[in-house]
Amino acid sequence: MNIEQKIKIMDLHIIGGGPAGLAAGYFAKQKNLTFQILEGSSDLGGNCKTISFGEFMYDTGAHRFHDKNKDVTAIIKTLMGDELLKVNSPSKIFWEKRLVNFPLEFSNILKTLDKTTIINIVLENIINIFSFNKNNKNFKELSYKKYGKTLAELFLINYTEKLWGLDAENLNNKIAGDRLKGLDLYSILKTLFIKNNIDQKHLDGSFYYPKNGFGSIFNSLGDYVGKESISLNSNVVEIHHKNNLIKNLILDNNEDSQIKNLISTLPLNLLIKYLRPAAPKDILNISNNLKYRGLRLAIISLDLKSFSNNASIYYPQSNIPFTRIYEPKNRSIKMAPNDKTCIVVEVPCQPQDLIYNSSDDEFLDKIKYNLLKYTHIVESDIINSTSQKVPFAYPILDYEIEDKLNKLFNYLSVFTNLNLLGRSAEFKYLHTHNLFIHANQLIKNI
Repeated sequence: MNIEQKIKIMDLHIIGGGPAGLAAGYFAKQKNLTFQILEGSSDLGGNCKTISFGEFMYDTGAHRFHDKNKDVTAIIKTLMGDELLKVNSPSKIFWEKRLVNFPLEFSNILKTLDKTTIINIVLENIINIFSFNKNNKNFKELSYKKYGKTLAELFLINYTEKLWGLDAENLNNKIAGDRLKGLDLYSILKTLFIKNNIDQKHLDGSFYYPKNGFGSIFNSLGDYVGKESISLNSNVVEIHHKNNLIKNLILDNNEDSQIKNLISTLPLNLLIKYLRPAAPKDILNISNNLKYRGLRLAIISLDLKSFSNNASIYYPQSNIPFTRIYEPKNRSIKMAPNDKTCIVVEVPCQPQDLIYNSSDDEFLDKIKYNLLKYTHIVESDIINSTSQKVPFAYPILDYEIEDKLNKLFNYLSVFTNLNLLGRSAEFKYLHTHNLFIHANQLIKNI
């Protein structure tokens, strides 16, 4: 039996060999389904790859694995064995040449801000308790309600607008995720009136991380799934349907694969674009206007043993082009030589932006200029640099997104053998444990 015949009788096809697709493959193998993962590129991992750069390794994002679900954690531990490290490395916000704990912690803020600002923060939070307005339509309203205007404007609004490229009042409040948990009037008053009180439970600096980079989780998943169930360089260009069923996929090499069940991890707009017959015009119009935020990374190797002690440092200032710096060596010492380190500098942008399309030299020169200006790095510390683009990094959730998504998902729900999985496909901000939970649910129903 040749490969083409094998593909035609599969129980399941999965489009995409990133974290979501591989999670689906894991549970499909557990259930003894016949399946094929179709990955368009030459590598697995999607936007969660670990890349070598001379003596250094780095991830295509500040990824880490949090112990949020005991079953998923057990799976990852079994896959990775002693390769999985428990790391404690909190994050910080760069503010007026100082570092503030992130997530925000009032005992730390108390040491950072002047008395007038602190009084304003306390008063605003007291007023919020007696405010009966529960209708937080957008991220700005939610931030004001949760933290008060002063604190929100200092640390949240500016960073959020920079990250997503939209004004805070145009962003859906769901983009907050876990960022607004844990700091409330109770914790503020406790810090003010109980001596030596520290908000340790609010800090989120403990996580799991593989010795050889976050991408090794997905390499291990690929090994578990097996090469025979993965087709690399397999770009889907058309998805044919009839009578409310996905019938077959056409690849860019003209291979035709018949479909019994399909899980798509494609960006939602691409999935709809590939449907044949084409989706109705109103659906196409909504889909074509969905936006994803991209990233451009500057990877800078340094002749320093360490850049900082933090997992990530956030930069909310609008005059600084990057939003975050992370140091792979603070996740695993194997990511850099003992006497050197490297940092990864994240710049959120759109594919049409000048900074996304500028040459590597222009982009890296701009980043280095700002690093020399706003960090302790001096020019002689820099060994080498390179650039990496990360498309479809985050779905942009504007304040009208829910109505748009409801229309798209209602349309797609008529296809009874189609399921969507993952951040880009479901158009929501998801973590690794979320992907595994949802993948398990989908496979159980096949």
